[in-house]
Amino acid sequence: MRSRVLLALFVMTLMIGQAARAQRETDSLKEEVQTLREKLDGVVENLTTVNSDVGILKHLKVSGYLQARYEYIDTVLSGTAPNSNSNIYIRRGRIKFSFQPGSSSKYVIYFDASKNLVSLKEAYVELYKRIQQHNFALTVGQQNLPFGYEIEYSSSKRDFPERSLAENTLFKGERDRGINLTWGLPKYLRFNLGVFQGAGIDDATFTWFDPTKQKDIIARAKAKLGMVDFGLSSYWGKRTVPGSAAVAGITTWFDANGDSVIQTNEVKATPAKAAVAATGYEKRRYGIDAQAYFDVLPVGGSAVRTEFYYGDDYSSSASDKMASGKGFYFWLSQTLGKKFAAAARYDFWDPNVHGDYTDGSPKKKDDATGTMSLAMHYYWDSWVRVTAAYDMPRLLKDGSLTSKSPYDPKDNRFTLQFQFTI
Repeated sequence: MRSRVLLALFVMTLMIGQAARAQRETDSLKEEVQTLREKLDGVVENLTTVNSDVGILKHLKVSGYLQARYEYIDTVLSGTAPNSNSNIYIRRGRIKFSFQPGSSSKYVIYFDASKNLVSLKEAYVELYKRIQQHNFALTVGQQNLPFGYEIEYSSSKRDFPERSLAENTLFKGERDRGINLTWGLPKYLRFNLGVFQGAGIDDATFTWFDPTKQKDIIARAKAKLGMVDFGLSSYWGKRTVPGSAAVAGITTWFDANGDSVIQTNEVKATPAKAAVAATGYEKRRYGIDAQAYFDVLPVGGSAVRTEFYYGDDYSSSASDKMASGKGFYFWLSQTLGKKFAAAARYDFWDPNVHGDYTDGSPKKKDDATGTMSLAMHYYWDSWVRVTAAYDMPRLLKDGSLTSKSPYDPKDNRFTLQFQFTI
């Protein structure tokens, strides 16, 4: 009887121990499960953050290009820098960031690092709205001027090292700060109406501000007619020529011979100057452009581009301080297989078609320039284009489109450029 009791107690003890051990193992397992759950929650949280960051990057587009250039010019006086006609430099180093989280808006900021400067080229917000078959875009900020074909055509795609002389003269910097409304009609029509500061981004006096309440207006219409595009552009504005403050007259004496006696030849009188008010002058530009694209030659596609400019603007050398200029270019491009392309352009600009200068010398009247440019491209790969270009500017006789003036300087220019585009 006693042995049975002891056996029962022993069995009960074992059972209690097993139960306690099982409880401890269960508790330990729960702790491990809780720890794993916490770690898993942390991983999920990190993945959520990563997905959010990746989602943002999906909306960010980075693009740009770099142009490393060697340039040789016939004479030192006509070089791009004083007393220098042979240079290796960075002509354009561009990088653009575009962020578009949806179909209704976009943000763009665009920088340039060229020669020895870093500058802001563009920074704007763009809003989009579609009403039935009509597309609208409102661009606010620093942006390309909606005038003509050359301005909006990227320098990374252009065949020649620089834009035409007419465009460079009438639209320095190609950009300004303002508001531009684009209206795209179904199929082939597009209209632009813009309001801008007027000074552009390269003005040394009015760097970011406008001294007047009046703004400049730009209107453009463009039609896409299959193989041919056609555009009309107009610009109406004012150019402000800064005035100057009054300067008081002053008399100074320098004792040249040291005798402490004032003599006539030792006295210098500087007359007073009256204040000069700032003056506003009319600034008008008109343009017409056309582009035609063909694919008829077996070696590759062909393109013909042309544009005409006319402008009225302030000129300090004109007899009435206003000059009327006109210019045009004719540009032919030809693809030569997959690796090569060639182009030719004739570019004309006359800064004062009436020749009404205060300086009446015959040399002054020979002021028009006609430039023949030739270019050859080699596509190293999908990102690199190597260009060899030769520009032959010619000072022209008064009233002529092609005849060389006897005052024409030696200023032909050879350019070898390596361009990488992303």
